[in-house]
Amino acid sequence: MENKKPKNIFVQGPITPSFISESIQKHSTQTDIGAHSIFLGQVRSDSINGKTVEGIEYTAYEEMALKQMNEIREAIFEKFELTCMHVHHSLGLVRSGEISLF
Repeated sequence: MENKKPKNIFVQGPITPSFISESIQKHSTQTDIGAHSIFLGQVRSDSINGKTVEGIEYTAYEEMALKQMNEIREAIFEKFELTCMHVHHSLGLVRSGEISLF
């Protein structure tokens, strides 16, 4: 594994549909990619103890989380033949129905 600074995966607030589509569009020049597999995490409006979830406030110890994510990412590249992989995760308030993970 290279010893380089991990890529920042964090986005302030929800991940917008335009962010997702622009990310995919950036790969249109890479003609060796045959598919995009996308997983989106969305905040649910669950009812807990008679109260409805209106949103989630995401926090992270960013330096440690980025280091761990980079290690996980590199291990996946060693195990599978991938062209690329991108992970984005929200920080801050993400309301019910909004995307928090891409």
